[in-house]
Amino acid sequence: MEATRRRQHLGAAGGPGAQLGASFLQARHGSVSADEAARTAPFHLDLWFYFTLQNWVLDFGRPIAMLVFPLEWFPLNKPSVGDYFHMAYNVITPFLLLKRLLYCL
Repeated sequence: MEATRRRQHLGAAGGPGAQLGASFLQARHGSVSADEAARTAPFHLDLWFYFTLQNWVLDFGRPIAMLVFPLEWFPLNKPSVGDYFHMAYNVITPFLLLKRLLYCL
């Protein structure tokens, strides 16, 4: 009896011609109109530019900076210039993602 009730609920959420997987997702996560489902997310050109610039400067610039800066400035018991670039990459990326999150709200 429980299985019959569950089947009726899934069929009602997806409509008469819906596929089983789609009706399950709609029953579980709420139904959306066809226009909302077909609409694509906007492309964030500003974030693409920030991530590209960050990648070029901090990833591709790391070996160049290691050649430019003297090795004496970075003793072996301290991080090298490449390590600082890597740390900057790891710190800046979450803030760019946070900008994306706040941009959507």
